[in-house]
Formats: sequence, structure tokens, C-alpha cells
Amino acid sequence: MSDFTPALPKPCKWSVGDNQYDQEGKNPKKLSLFIPLDSVHAFCNHLMTMADDKQLHKDGKVYNFEAKANESVKGIYLNCNGKDGDYGAFGNINPKKITQELPF
Repeated sequence: MSDFTPALPKPCKWSVGDNQYDQEGKNPKKLSLFIPLDSVHAFCNHLMTMADDKQLHKDGKVYNFEAKANESVKGIYLNCNGKDGDYGAFGNINPKKITQELPF
């Protein structure tokens, strides 16, 4: 039997496809994330729990539009599995629930 306890009541869905609104070719792809209303608070709580757990902090790079360059920052990764389909890549998000040990 699995020890997996989902963090969300209903899974979220993500997809990557062509950006039909990009007229200039600067951003030809788009990521869509669907979060069921039943899972919004649990999703936010999961992200806050990850942010509070220093063991989950990783180094990453983000683009600084003012400096027009990448910069290194600390952050968290939310990894999701997916598949390729007729309209692009897609998958579900329902991470394992993080349980925090009480300090007493």
C-alpha cells in the first residue's frame, strides 16, 4: 500500500501549448494552470509550507527585466509529471502532502 497522501482535494491541471495571442513571435508558447476552487486554499498552504521548510529551498535563476539579465535567487520547485498530447504537453499537479513535525 502507498504512503502517498495528496496535498490537494482535487488535482490541478497544467498544459503547454502554442500561444495564439503572440503576434510578434516573442512568446510562442504558453503555460496554462487550472486550479479547482476546492483546491485553491490547499494549494496555497502547500506552497507556504514549502517556503517555510528551508530544506526545500533551492538555487535557481529568474530573468530580471529591469537589468535585462538572469539573476540567481533562492526558491522552491514544484515538479509535475506530464505527457505529450495533440495540443502540447499536459499533466496533473497533486503533490505529496508535507507533514511538519511539531517541535515538542
